[in-house]
Amino acid sequence: MCARPLLLAMLLAMIFCSGCSSFNFFKVFYEGIQTRDQLRTTPAERAGKPDPMNYQQYESERKR
Repeated sequence: MCARPLLLAMLLAMIFCSGCSSFNFFKVFYEGIQTRDQLRTTPAERAGKPDPMNYQQYESERKR
């Protein structure tokens, strides 16, 4: 009798998780790290350095 609500909850969780798998987690993670690194450096430290690559540039370099 208690197994039905648990089974239903597990089924719904699996459906929701399958929808999240199409979300580009790695892009968001990469850009979050880049933003954190930019916020940790001062403008004087960033002067003269090129801007960090965005995720599309990173992916194209990685695939080469």
